Amino acid sequence: MIELRAFEETDIPRLLGWVPDARFLLQWAGPQYKFPLDASQLLQTLTTTRGDRPSCFMFKALRKVEGDVVGHIELMKINYDEGTAQLGRVLIGSPQRRGHGLGREMVESALSYAFHRLSLNMVSLKVFDFNAQALACYRSLGFTEYERLPLARTFGEEHWTLIMMKLDRTTWAERQRGEEPHASDAGKPNR
Repeated sequence: MIELRAFEETDIPRLLGWVPDARFLLQWAGPQYKFPLDASQLLQTLTTTRGDRPSCFMFKALRKVEGDVVGHIELMKINYDEGTAQLGRVLIGSPQRRGHGLGREMVESALSYAFHRLSLNMVSLKVFDFNAQALACYRSLGFTEYERLPLARTFGEEHWTLIMMKLDRTTWAERQRGEEPHASDAGKPNR
């Protein structure tokens, strides 16, 4: 089981150790951060997590029983008036721990926080089309694609297509109860 806790300044060295190169950084965090990632860049993001209505929540993910930190995840670009946020910077730190369901648990915990604690209506995310494992995870949780941006990012000679996905609170709640979203809801705008 995964538990999310607030990311703190003391967590920065661990996160820095999980980002091995510029390509990985761009895939994980987008263009906001520059390689080499350093503490000052993360501290700048950490300032957005403060206040009564922060625009970002940064989390470290711990395995409940073992107590070790295994990942990082963020809810960003929170718009309380519209009830929306973007899920991002999802990372299981150790490559050996990837592919064992920890990422899914981490995303589920972040979604629960977004929909229950923050009472948001919609969570979106961006993922590159070559990240098949992440795409499968997000789809299994109910995220649906709503836009595809070819050539959204370039790294060296590579051109990356960005897929934008979203999940609304109603669909999330139905899936949590073990229900499939109603067929009559297909094609309706998300709430």
